[in-house]
Amino acid sequence: MFVTSAVTTQLEALHALARAAAGGEFRARSLLQRICAAIGDALEFERVAIFRYVAESDIVMPFAAQGAAEAEVVRTPPAIPLDRLPAFRAARSSGRALFVRDAAGEGAFSELAVELLGLHSLVIVPLISEGRCLGFLCADRSGMEFMLDHADLELLTTIGTFTAAFLDRAIEQSDLRRLNELKSQFIALASHELRTPAASIYGISATIDQRWETLTPEHRDQLRLMLHQQADRLRRLVEQLLDLSRIEAEAIRILPTRLPIEAHLNELADSVAADQRENVTIEAAPSLEALIDPIAFDRILSNLIVNALRHGEPPVRVGAKRTKSELRVTVEDRGPGVPPEFLPSLFERFARPHTSLKGAGLGLSIAQSYARAHSGHISYEQAEPHGARFTVILPAWGSETMSASAS
Repeated sequence: MFVTSAVTTQLEALHALARAAAGGEFRARSLLQRICAAIGDALEFERVAIFRYVAESDIVMPFAAQGAAEAEVVRTPPAIPLDRLPAFRAARSSGRALFVRDAAGEGAFSELAVELLGLHSLVIVPLISEGRCLGFLCADRSGMEFMLDHADLELLTTIGTFTAAFLDRAIEQSDLRRLNELKSQFIALASHELRTPAASIYGISATIDQRWETLTPEHRDQLRLMLHQQADRLRRLVEQLLDLSRIEAEAIRILPTRLPIEAHLNELADSVAADQRENVTIEAAPSLEALIDPIAFDRILSNLIVNALRHGEPPVRVGAKRTKSELRVTVEDRGPGVPPEFLPSLFERFARPHTSLKGAGLGLSIAQSYARAHSGHISYEQAEPHGARFTVILPAWGSETMSASAS
């Protein structure tokens, strides 16, 4: 039977995809790295990247890449609202590979993305499994113009379906491994972090109960202060664990409300930094307002402020400003900053640069999770002349977006 070169190419591409899926460990990221490499080799793409799509928060996140795209992906934001990516939305709606001949001319991406990534012709493939969009595969030839015909797009659509099936299974396996790891970490955390303040509270209360009459006023004041500090530590840890359970259950709901930012930040600083309030300054225009979910906003900023006071050095500066499309809030301190070797795991759960540091290592992870649920993200950079600077970037929604989200 005669087989055309086009069919041969299709079979070779699918064979390469199958070899990539079976050729190593079945972890989501490593699996997708191999798939990116196989697609690039089989179809002569120089840059191949896969983005995860999180339907609950309607965001797209860079996940895996191969070729020149490995360096390019790290330059993209860690979370991008889907409504800022019209070409991705079109591919998801059609369920088929979408070819963009001229990214700038067709308005498929922002001018900044086109310039930053050197985009010209590219293809976007939705990764759909059982009716659910799990992500997108993007490929191009390093900013060069090229053409794809109908057969090419059909092949890429098929590849996207296979990739989504592999990805779906890999995510399930990764989730099981992650839950087992989190269970072990939680048990270790509960046995240490919860036990310490609970034991302190019990010891202090027992001393007060049994020796109150014999204690000097100075000793009574010290015990009251210690009791308050340990109770507050226990309260914060319980709140973090509740936040963690909401994140794991994907139960974070974003309901934007118009907030006066300066007044809200001052109230938040009064609450979380009551005993160090003189070390925290708020810099925001009194007229600044934004449509923000107050619970998510408080979880993000309270964790960052407490983190700056606990691990940094005063003064702590909290600044907020609004652009046309974003609200940016920075939290900056004058401490030593984050050690360079710790930066890759900065926002991971239970991560601490030094085991001697207090805290469970949950604050930054929880703050980032709430920011991403809000279709935003948190970035870190070294402050000048020294210190840590965290920047929260949240979309500045309009009133029509607020109505849609609230409904």
